[in-house]
Amino acid sequence: MASDSSAKKGAAVGPPADTPEGTHGGSGLTRVTVNLNRQAIQALEQISADTGYSKTDTINRALQVYAIVNEIMQRDAGVLRVKHQDGELERIHIV
Repeated sequence: MASDSSAKKGAAVGPPADTPEGTHGGSGLTRVTVNLNRQAIQALEQISADTGYSKTDTINRALQVYAIVNEIMQRDAGVLRVKHQDGELERIHIV
């Protein structure tokens, strides 16, 4: 992890100086730089704390869930429908 103060706060993590962004390490992972706004940082920290997953695992999982949601929405004219246990149907629009 980079040693600058923004990386310690989780705001932005970049590749080490000798590793070009987007290259794969020996573990099959790709290091990327991301700038998160305050709400995203708070959500990341909360979900990581709630689940016990690392921030890296939380972001990986979130992207996989987003890909599924995006696919469903593309099939259904931009709408995600959730059916609750009580039978209530909720329509979610993500803009």
